[in-house]
Order: sequence, then C-alpha cells, then structure tokens
Amino acid sequence: MWKLVRNLLLAGVLFAAGGKLALWAAAQQQAAELVQRVAPWGTLTFASASADFDGLLTLSGVRFAPKPALALGQIEAREVELRARGAFALLLRAVTRDTDVPDKLGVRLIGAKLPAFELFGTAGSTAWLGRVSMVPFETLGCGVVTRLSTTDYQAMGLAPALPDIDLDYRYDAAARTLSFGVGASNPGFAAVKAHADVNGFSPAALTQAGARDALRAAQLTIDYRDLGYLARRNRFCAQQLGLTPEAFVDQHVAALQEFLKARRIVPSEAVVALYRQLLAGSGSLQLLSLPNASVAPSQYASLDPEEVLRWLNLTARHNNSPPVLFKLYFLADPQPAEALAGIDAALVHDPLAEPEPKPAAPAGNAIVQAPPPTVEAAPVAVAPKPVAAAPEPTRPVAATPEPPRPVGAPPRASAPVFAPKPVAPARAPEPVAAEPQTSTVPTLRVNPPPADPRVAGRASGPAPPPGSTAALVWQGPGVDRLEPPAEKPEPQRTFTVVAFEGLAAHVGARVLLITSGGKEIEGRIAGADASGVTLTVARDTGQAQFFVERARILEIRVQRQNRG
Repeated sequence: MWKLVRNLLLAGVLFAAGGKLALWAAAQQQAAELVQRVAPWGTLTFASASADFDGLLTLSGVRFAPKPALALGQIEAREVELRARGAFALLLRAVTRDTDVPDKLGVRLIGAKLPAFELFGTAGSTAWLGRVSMVPFETLGCGVVTRLSTTDYQAMGLAPALPDIDLDYRYDAAARTLSFGVGASNPGFAAVKAHADVNGFSPAALTQAGARDALRAAQLTIDYRDLGYLARRNRFCAQQLGLTPEAFVDQHVAALQEFLKARRIVPSEAVVALYRQLLAGSGSLQLLSLPNASVAPSQYASLDPEEVLRWLNLTARHNNSPPVLFKLYFLADPQPAEALAGIDAALVHDPLAEPEPKPAAPAGNAIVQAPPPTVEAAPVAVAPKPVAAAPEPTRPVAATPEPPRPVGAPPRASAPVFAPKPVAPARAPEPVAAEPQTSTVPTLRVNPPPADPRVAGRASGPAPPPGSTAALVWQGPGVDRLEPPAEKPEPQRTFTVVAFEGLAAHVGARVLLITSGGKEIEGRIAGADASGVTLTVARDTGQAQFFVERARILEIRVQRQNRG
C-alpha cells in the first residue's frame, strides 16, 4: 500500500513537472508569435514569459516602441496578462501551431504607462487628464499648482500608483461584429470603463483604408466612477487658496469654462450643471452614444465637430438622474480684417471684365542684362520704321524671306547669340500687334542655368542602335517624383459666423447666439447697437422681444440656406 501511494505521488510530481515544462515551452512559443504579430506596428520586448493551466499568459517587464509613422509614445507595463478562451488554450495553440488571431482575448496591463496619460498630462502645463488620478482638469482653479506631485497625494492620505488597464474583445467572423472594452482603475482615485460594438469589422481594417470605410459604430458607452478622490482634491485645493470646498468648486468650474473658451470650445449649460453635480456629490457619470448608422466613423474627420456630436447622439447622466444631451459648441476661428477685405473685393469683382493695364514691373528674380554690345543687332519681330524716301522697286531675290515671328522667350543657347544684320525684304512686312519699339534696343539672349544632375534625370544606359531589341528595356532620362500628399478636407459648417459689427446689415434675419454661459438663443434680429442686440422670439402666446448684452455674446451664427 505504501509503495502504491509513493508511486502515485512520484507520478503526480512527474506529471506536474512535465506539464509545467510544457506550459513554459508554450508560453515562449506564444510570446514569440505575439512579437511577430505586432512587428508591423512596432517592437515588443519583455523580460520573461510564463503560463498557467487556466490559459493565462503572463509577460513581465514589457515595453512596446511604436514605429514613427504611428505618432505614439512608448508603452510600458510592469506585467501584461493575456487570457485566452479557456483552460489548456495555450497548450492547444502551441501543439496545433495555430497562428490565427483568437476570436476572444482579454489583456490586463499592471502598472501601465500609456502615451495618452503623458500627452494630456504634460508637466509644466495645465493637464487635461491626471496621469495617476485619471481625473480631467485636475488642477484647474487650484492656484499656481499645475500638476499634483507625490507629496500632494500623500497629503490627501493617498498612496499614488500607476493605474491598471484592462482590454478585452470578442470577434465574430461570420457576423463581422466586434465587441471590445477598455477599463482603467486606480484604488482611491477613479475607475473608467468604455465599451463599443462595431459592425462590418474585419482584421483588414487595421491596415486598409477601404475596410475602415465599411465600419459602423452600433453603440458606445463610457462610465466614470469617482472613488472618493474628488472630495479630497476639493478640500486640498480649498486649503491652498483659503476657501471653502464649495467656493473652490465654483472657482474650478469658472476656470474650466475659461480654459475651454480659450480653445474655442463652449459647453452647454446642461453639461456644466452636470459636471458641477459630479464635483459636489461624487458618484458616477455615464455617457451613452447611439451613432447614426449611415455615417462611417472614418468620415468624422471631414465633418464639423458639432456635426460629429449630433451624429453620435451623445447623452450624459449623473448617477440615476435623467439624461441630458451632451452638447459642445465649437466656435469658428476669428478672421483677420485683411482676409475679410480681400473676400469682399473678390465678391464685387467681375471675372468677365477686361483686365486693366498694369505698368510693367521688373520681376523680383530678373536677370540683370549686360549693356548692348558694339555689334549691330536687329530687333526681333519688330516692323522697321518707315522712311521718308520713296520705296525702291521690287527686285528679285533668291529666296522668299520668312514672315516676322512673335516675340517670345529666347531659346536656350550655350553662349550669347546675336541676330544677323537685317536683309532688305522684297516687300514691306505686315504690322504685328505689338507696341512700337526702337531699333536701337538689341535683343539679348541669356544663358540658361546649368542643369542640376540630381534632378535632370539620367538614362538607364547608352541608347541602343536603331532596330535593336535592347530598345525594349532601355529607359530614357526621366525624373521620379513623389505623389503629392492628399489634402485633408476642411470641415464643412452648416452656418455662417457673422461679426457683431455687421449685425445692422442683417436686421430681420434669423440667427443663433452662443452666450458665454453655454446657452443658445435663437430668434430674429429686431435691432442692434453698440451695447447689444434685440431679438424677436416666438412664444406660445405670440412673440416677445428681449435684449442680449454684447458682453454675453460669444458667437453669432446665421444658418445657410439650401439652394436648389
């Protein structure tokens, strides 16, 4: 009996050791396959790789350096965990030499340093996103503090650490649907989750623009949950400024509005009120988007940002409160007075009118001509001056002279060439449509600039003799030029921005005013003066007029009329 137990234990130990060795070999094989998979986008390195029986592949000391074309920063993580479909999945892929992309995969980055946090949390400037806390606009209104340090977090009673990132996806090749999620969490600070469902997806969308045009976003959700950090931050900044936490919230919201306004972005009143509720009451903030299926995400870059928000159909809610429309106004860039003056001149100019004669001006890069030589030269294509004496009778000549040629660019020559002396024509030449010139001004021909061998083009070899078959592969001199980069289309706006000084010319027009508080006022202009504008607004009981001060107006929009 004892021997049987001993043999079973030895067999179990050997089986576990063999399985562990097989898992180690499978981990190395799958890690090498992963490095080859991401090679088109960058270089992936790691310190070690291990695996478990439940299908978990763990890489430690991971560093990914993207190629310069991706315009991304380096990604680092203390550990990366990849979870496949189930137990023994790694062993099965290693044994069967399966190199296909798995239809289900989960990735967890522990202690991750992502380029997005570095991009939006740059030191020395106002951070859009806290690198540790993942809180947007973390230090706005907090005095001279532009970025919280480790000492500041410790003063709040927190132990700062890099967040953990979770990614997972499910791909159905038959239905061509992709469902993926991204999450980031940092205990004591915040937790963020994003989920998206995409239709018409294929792996070719990662490398081919045509496949990306077929993508359609079905749903997008973002959930931000505060883990007690906002109240700590409010108290910390209030102590720095000698304010109450409630007063700091008001100062922070005002500073945020000015920060966005400087970047031509104005949030609506409902969005500002929702953000204020999150700061004061903590909790969670959810964003839900049900995009329009007729517009591909690849087309968003050619649309106006406000149009993109409208196509996304984005709503927001705080905790269990009713949702509100997430609306942002993107103000148009101001036009300089010189540009507007040029536009007005172009509108009143008649393109069919005869151009006015302009005085001849020497070109900026004109070649200075040498003084006329002593050799007598004749003008080109200029009729000779009539003389007072009677013309001589026609005498026979050996050849008919060529008619005068119009004045044009001088032909190229290796040395200055002068026209020969005039020969008496058999008959007077017909006058040409050119300004009269004196015969004392000679026509000089300037040497062309020497050809640059770097751009002149070279032949592939000496020219073959006539009738030779080598002419089929011989290439003459030519220049290979790169195709010009495709210009990115400018976003098309559905309205025209009007300056306040020009409102007097639009009395009676229907306009939309964007105020400094993020409120939109729509109506017809009843009058305008230096202090503000009077609008006529339709009500249920009739029409009402009210006055809007000029100081409150950020932008005046006139909707464009569709012309058939």
